[in-house]
This record gives sequence, structure tokens and C-alpha cells, in this order.
Amino acid sequence: MNTTLESGELPSPCRPERLNYLVAMDSFLPHSGGSRVYYSELYRSLLAQYPDTVTLLTKKVPGWRQFDALECSAQFRIRRRFEPLSNWKYWQLPKALPQLGHATAAAMTGHYDSLHCGDLFPQALTGVLLSKVFRLPLLVFCHGDEISQTDQRRYQPRVRDFIYRQAHAIVAANQFAYDRLLQIGILKERIHKLTPGVNFEDFQPRPRRDDLIERYGLQGKKVLLTVARLVPRKGHKIVLQSLPAVLREVPDLKYLIVGDGPEKSDLRALVSLLHLDDAVTFIGDVHHDQVCDFYNLCDIFIMVNRLEVGGDVESFGMAFTEANAVGKPVIGGRSGGTAEAVIDGETGFLVAPDCAKEVSDRLLLLLKDDQLRKVMGAAGFDRMRAEFNWSSRGQALRRISAALVTKISRRAYSPVEADPREAKSGL
Repeated sequence: MNTTLESGELPSPCRPERLNYLVAMDSFLPHSGGSRVYYSELYRSLLAQYPDTVTLLTKKVPGWRQFDALECSAQFRIRRRFEPLSNWKYWQLPKALPQLGHATAAAMTGHYDSLHCGDLFPQALTGVLLSKVFRLPLLVFCHGDEISQTDQRRYQPRVRDFIYRQAHAIVAANQFAYDRLLQIGILKERIHKLTPGVNFEDFQPRPRRDDLIERYGLQGKKVLLTVARLVPRKGHKIVLQSLPAVLREVPDLKYLIVGDGPEKSDLRALVSLLHLDDAVTFIGDVHHDQVCDFYNLCDIFIMVNRLEVGGDVESFGMAFTEANAVGKPVIGGRSGGTAEAVIDGETGFLVAPDCAKEVSDRLLLLLKDDQLRKVMGAAGFDRMRAEFNWSSRGQALRRISAALVTKISRRAYSPVEADPREAKSGL
């Protein structure tokens, strides 16, 4: 059973009727990425249930003007400055100063009750300073890969741990993140696990679109699907390497790859090398509103995620839960936090991410057994409906935030680790 929220005991104070949040993150939709969808759905759910307001400080990404025109409202305001950087190595630190100025100006003029940070660098680092200056409770999100990746650096782990220890609360987006936070010494009383949900209006079983069947030549075909950015940790290569063995027994198979990224040319070259041109179709990026149409096209969803050199890892895998919500069985890599998204042998299979034979064996098992696909897809659908609604996640975030605001209004609040007595009593 998935647990929506795990944390130390929360007090039950008189809840503020309305909260005003200042939220900072390095990028936001329409920038692609599961964590950005996580934030969007989480705050959307919160605002749908409470009369709160959110001001989001973030960067300019392609398509931002059209997106903001549709999404902004009196409750949800987006303020964009600057553009995202590819990394935050130490020599890039001077570029954080204008962002600090932007965030400081916002904090001075907005009368905010709480500060939330979605990324470590520079947002959460800046957040530590703003929290102290303006006496704002600081909540920092963690997805797990921030820890595995910064572990490979020389100085970043020290800054990372400093940020987490100064935060008044940390929201771990999955069990993988929760465990990594404990491993680096963060007290569990300050960690709250809040896993992704599924938007059931966007992701639900629907008839296959005839125009897509015709466009991609899927008549009479079984369809395998991956929806993911084309980067090494998503495991496209191992799927391609498994296909020759699968096609020998199931020749009427089409593999659709939805997404774009830096590995595209290498993957195309591998398709040619393995003589898979007739079986593999690169779809490219698809608008979020159309992703469900591709889930409904497929018989099996697959993403054999793996741990990459440098600590890049799939910490949860929202694509698995989206595909399950559409009633499709899934295959994922036995790596990172995927075991929380996929119940091996029930809603799909987990496989060794470096073993093409295991991937092909599991594919053949599902492709040859219509009933097994149906049973696993139904199990995934039922699990999503029972355990993965966004409404409960929005309520949990509101509860955490209200507890922090109430406490800081009673007295100056220091991080829990500063006082062992606080650690014993929880938040």
C-alpha cells in the first residue's frame, strides 16, 4: 500500500485560513520533466482545495509566454527572470547573485507566510538566507537524484547537507529520496514523504485514435511504447538491443519512442545497426495533452531505467504510474526508486537494466499472453485509483505548511536539529 504522507507527528494547531506561499524553482512547465509536472499538479491540487495564493519565481523556458497566459490566475502567479543554466558548478556561483536580488525583492514586497524551494542550487541556498532574514518557514523538496548526483562532487555535498539541515521541513517525493536523506543524517522527524499522484482527467483509458494508427502504420500491430527524455538513464538502448530476439517471435511489433534529447542521434544509429528501421518510430516531443493518446495506443509501456555514472538515477518514474492509470502493464529497470512505482509481478515487471535477455524474456511473456497483459494492466489501474490521487497530496502539503506557519508565529523557529528536544517531539 502506497503511503501518501510519512512524517513525524504534526501538531493540530488552529490552522491559518489562508496562506501566501513564495515558491522558487530553477525551471517550470512547459519545460519537460517529471519533477516539474509533480510541482504543477501538487500546487494546483492545493489551490483547488484552499483559498491560498502561490507566487512562483522561476526561469524563462521555450513556450513560457503562452503557458503563463493560460495558467496564471489571482491564486497562482508566475514571475520569470533569467534562463536556466546547464549546471551549478562552483564557478557559476556569481550568476546566482542577480537571482538572489530578484528573490529578495519578492520576499520584501509580498507579505508571504512560507517559502518553498524546488531545487537546491541556487534556490534553496538562497532560501536559507531569505528564511533567516524574513523569518519565513523554509520547506525544501527532495527527489533523491540531488543527493546521488552531488555525492559525486567534491564540495557540493557539504552545501547540500547545510541546506537540508537549515530547512524547517523537507518533502521527499519518493522513498528513494526519503532513504537518502536519512543516510546523510537528516532527522526523520523533519522529513515528509509525499509521492507523486496521477491526474485522472488527463490519464485514463480511451479508444485508440484512428488517425495515429494510420499515421504510424499500427494496423494489426502490437505496440511497445517509451515516453521519456532521450538520455542514457532512461534505458532506450537496452530496449533496442532486446528487440531482435523479440521480433523473431513477434514480428508484428512496433516500438514507439516519444521524447527528445541529446541521445537521439546515437539511438537512431543503433536502430540502423540492428536493422530495426521498420520496427522503431521516433515520435519526438509530444504536447502534454496528447501523451495519454500514446499510452492508449500501446500494449506495453517500457522504460528500463538505470543508474548512470555521476549518480543520475530515476528516483520514482511518473511515466509508469501514468501508463498504469491508462490500464497498461509496464516494464521498468530495477534501479533507483522504480520499485515504488511498479509492483513487480503485479502491475508489471522490473528487470536488470543491463540485461537485454531479461528484457526480451519479459517482453515476450507479456506479448504472447493477452490475459496476462489485461490482468496486470487492470491491477495497475486499480492501484492508481486507490492510492495515487493528487487531492490527498495537496492536503498533505497544506497541513505541513500550516503547521510550520503556526509554529513560527508563536516564536522564532530554528531548525529542529539545533535543539535535541525538538527532535524528540517532531515538527
